[in-house]
Amino acid sequence: MKRVIRFSRARYYFFAFSALLILIGIGGYIINHGLNLGVDFKAGIAFQFQVAPASFTVLYTGPDKVEISIPAGEQAITSPGDIIFKVTNATNGNVTSFPFIYKNFATVKDLTDAIQKQVNGLSVVLKGDATIAPTELLPLPRPAVITGTAYTINRTPGPGRGVETTISEVRGLLAPMGENNLQAVGAPASQEFIARFPVQAGTTEQTFQTDTQKSLLAALEGQFGAGQVIIKSTEFVGPRMAQSLASQTIWLVLIAVALILLYMSFRFHPWIYAAAAVLGILHDALVMLSFDAVFRIEIDAGTIAAILTILGYSINDTIVNFDRARENNSLMRGESLRTILDTSVTQTLSRTFITSGATLLTVIALAILTTGTIKNFAINMIVGIVEGTYSTFISAFIVIEWTKSRDKRRKAGELSKYGIAPEKALTAEAVDAAEDEEEAEAEEAAEGLASTEPLPEPAAGVGALAAEAVVEPGAGPANVIAFPGNTGSRKHKKHRRRHH
Repeated sequence: MKRVIRFSRARYYFFAFSALLILIGIGGYIINHGLNLGVDFKAGIAFQFQVAPASFTVLYTGPDKVEISIPAGEQAITSPGDIIFKVTNATNGNVTSFPFIYKNFATVKDLTDAIQKQVNGLSVVLKGDATIAPTELLPLPRPAVITGTAYTINRTPGPGRGVETTISEVRGLLAPMGENNLQAVGAPASQEFIARFPVQAGTTEQTFQTDTQKSLLAALEGQFGAGQVIIKSTEFVGPRMAQSLASQTIWLVLIAVALILLYMSFRFHPWIYAAAAVLGILHDALVMLSFDAVFRIEIDAGTIAAILTILGYSINDTIVNFDRARENNSLMRGESLRTILDTSVTQTLSRTFITSGATLLTVIALAILTTGTIKNFAINMIVGIVEGTYSTFISAFIVIEWTKSRDKRRKAGELSKYGIAPEKALTAEAVDAAEDEEEAEAEEAAEGLASTEPLPEPAAGVGALAAEAVVEPGAGPANVIAFPGNTGSRKHKKHRRRHH
């Protein structure tokens, strides 16, 4: 087998580093006045909106019901057109669709002229550059009814295309509305944001939702102009639902940890292996929450999903390590627990890094290419995967420390039982140094046994001299020659250092 890496020699540094990370998280929690709870766990409303230049408005003034839709994503693949008008006859309820495909028109002006000709009673008013290609038009978040109400179609924002803004400007415009949490979505050029507002005391749910949306549009359109702000989605969570979600999340995590503990207790003996594994995954969850507290990462449903995923991912690495330790316990009889666990960690190290690295590449891509909840999930997964790999060592070190403490208590109890005074306690560093020396001697012995070089023959008379040195009566220390096993041997000197 390849040379064993003695990870356990640095276990106190590992413990200190973990404690430092958690203390930093506690400091961040205190300084930032708690975690940045999302709308899932905090009563309030979230608006996702985009500031984009207006291209044209459409209005139907006839008796029928007319809807406009500009599909996106999967719906755009199966849609009969890029922009569709659906007319529902007021007399007989018949529905007629008027699809238009962008590639058939060179400019937005050509598109709007064709719309007015085919849909009777529909008026179109250009608001922006009429020469742009129709492919620059933004999809609609949902179909909109334009009977008696003018609706604005916007174009993709960007430098030189019309209205431009930044997150700092939008944050200043929303400041008069009170407490809010504003985040950018995607690239800055897209000018898309999510604003969250907590529920105000003394307001009903419906009144709060309606009034907040009106205030939001008034603040933004007062700066950028009517029709140049698109409300893409609205998400409202009431106080009771937020409290219920928070309590359900806590129970969900506790049940998952309890089931893991039950499984590990059944799989491994003694019970310390199960306890160490559970402490390791709780350590992962605490470090993830510490990271979120310090950097104000939003705690939402994606964060909870990341924590549960990492619990399973981390326990898998720990199980593989402990399973190898159980095998080595039979193969390496007579070796210390430290040696067995160090050997097991070394043997599974390449497997752990390969699996963690492959998953890490995936979540890094998610963190770079996505936004919103998925991005938060990916960021937490990155922290969790790194921490989950690291906690494999922590779990092994917990087993070592508990076993040392158990053996020390057991030895003290036996000495007390027979009335023998306990030896002077050695420091942890001295015990580790002694164990390291024993391991080094074992390695030297193994290398000596593996060597095929014949030993030199003893010189004539050496055996007799040794015999005389050992059995000569009344001989003083000067007449004693140091042979293996005698008082001058390395083993005896080490014994004297440890016990005298």
